[in-house]
Amino acid sequence: MNRALRIVEVLWLGVAAVSAVEVYFAWEQSNMTRSIQFSLFLGVAIFMYFLRRRSRIKAMNKD
Repeated sequence: MNRALRIVEVLWLGVAAVSAVEVYFAWEQSNMTRSIQFSLFLGVAIFMYFLRRRSRIKAMNKD
């Protein structure tokens, strides 16, 4: 279970990295709608990473 939660954390970091790249490219093309959209994705991915990390650590402490 712990390993699966760690994999999910890494996947959320991957989503954040892809979103950051998309924000950069959209910003260079002056596509503000797409830039804002991927900025929100980036924020959600970072939030989910820390939420999953906290839940994994709590699960480890219970065992």
